[in-house]
Amino acid sequence: MEREHIMKMLSEKRAKKRLKGIKLLKKAEAKDVSLIPETVEGKGNLSLHTFFSFSPYSPSQAAYTAYKSGLEFAGVTDHDTLSGAFEFVSACKLLGMESTVGLQLRARFYENEGRWLNSFYEKDVGFVCIRGIPAGEITAMNKELALTRAARVARDEKMVEKFNSRLKKYGISISFAKDVKPLSRYSRGGTITERHILFAFAQKLKEKFSTAEAILDFIKNTLKIQVEEEFTVALSDAKNPYYAYDLVNCLKHEIRFFYVPDENLPAAKSLVEFAHRHGALATYAYVGSTKRIYEGEETVIELESGYMEELMKDLADTGFDAVEYSPFTVDGDTAARLTVLAAENGMFTLPASDVNSPRHRLISYGSLPEELALNSRAVIGHEKSASYDISDGINTEKSKEKNPDLKTRLRLYAEIGRLGLENKPKTK
Repeated sequence: MEREHIMKMLSEKRAKKRLKGIKLLKKAEAKDVSLIPETVEGKGNLSLHTFFSFSPYSPSQAAYTAYKSGLEFAGVTDHDTLSGAFEFVSACKLLGMESTVGLQLRARFYENEGRWLNSFYEKDVGFVCIRGIPAGEITAMNKELALTRAARVARDEKMVEKFNSRLKKYGISISFAKDVKPLSRYSRGGTITERHILFAFAQKLKEKFSTAEAILDFIKNTLKIQVEEEFTVALSDAKNPYYAYDLVNCLKHEIRFFYVPDENLPAAKSLVEFAHRHGALATYAYVGSTKRIYEGEETVIELESGYMEELMKDLADTGFDAVEYSPFTVDGDTAARLTVLAAENGMFTLPASDVNSPRHRLISYGSLPEELALNSRAVIGHEKSASYDISDGINTEKSKEKNPDLKTRLRLYAEIGRLGLENKPKTK
C-alpha cells in the first residue's frame, strides 16, 4: 500500500481505521529504518489539540505528527472534551511514544474585579487545564463534560446571531447548522468553539471575494482590523493551503465583536475539585503576555504580570497544582520569576504551547528547559501511577506523607514517566 494512501487513513471517519493507519506506518518503518524519526531528549508538548475541539488533526494524526517531529512525549488537550483521549493514547503506544491526557476549560476566577487573565475575551475569566487524567476516569469525566459542551453550543448559536447582526450590512452571514456545526465533531462527543465560527467566516470571505487582495482590504479597511505583518504575507496568497487557518489566527483577537459571555461559568475552585476528585492535576493554563490586539489597536493590557504575586497565592489557595507558560515566548526573567513564585506557593511549572493549526509545526519547537521537561515527565508518571491506584497521584496525601518535598516527588514521578508501568499489576 502506498505511503500517501496510508497517511490519508489517519483522517478516516472511524478511529479503528485511523489506528490501522498507524500500524501500517510502523510496519513500513520496520522495512525501511530511514523512516524512523530521531527522538530529541527533552522535546515534548502537552497541548496538542485534535478535531474533537479545533484542529485539522485526528487524535492519530496529532500523535503521528508529534512522533515524526521527534517528540519524546506528547499530550492531548482538547477543549471541554476527552472524546479523543483513548485513540490518542493508543496511537502513541503503537508509536512507542509516551503520552498523557488532559483537557482545557474556562472558569471564573474573580467576581467583578475587572482583571484580564489568560482569556482575553472576558475579564475575570481564565483557562484551566486538567492534566494527568487516570485512564479509568476518562469515561466518567467525559460524561460529566457533556453538559458543558451542550451549554457551549447554546452560546455558540447566540454568537452566530450576534455575528450576523453585525456583518449583514456587508452581505455576509453564516448558518450555525449548515456552516459551523459541520466543521466540528460534536455528534461524536466533540466541542464547538469560537474558532469554528471564525473558520466558517473565513470560508465565507473566500466565497465572497475573488482575490486575496480584496479579502485583506475588507479586513483592514472595512472591518478596521489590524493585520500583523506575519499574517499579511500569509494572507496575500489565496492559494495558500492553510489560508483559512491563517485567517482564523489573524482574526482570533477580534472575537469580541461577536463574543457572548457565559453567565454560568464554573468557579475555578469547582474545576480544581473536579480534577482532584478524578485523581487528576489542575493547572493554570498559561500565563499570557501584556501585548494584545484590542478593538483593532495594539494595546498594552496589564495581565497577570501586573499582580503575579497575588495571583500565584490565589491559585495556591484555590488548590492548583501547577502553572503553565510558554518557554518559547515568555522571557527568561519572567520564567524565572514564575518558577520561584510557583515553588514558594507549593506549585510547579509546566510548558504551554498550543498546537491547533497546521502552521503550528511541532518540528519548530526545541527541547524544553530541563525543569519543564522533568515536570512534564512527572505528569506522565502521575497519570500512570494514578491509573493503577488513584491514591498514588503526585499530590495525594499518601504521596505527600511518603515524600513531603515537592521537588523530590517530581523527580520520583519523572522516573516513573520515563520507565513506564505497563506491566505493573493493577491494584484494588
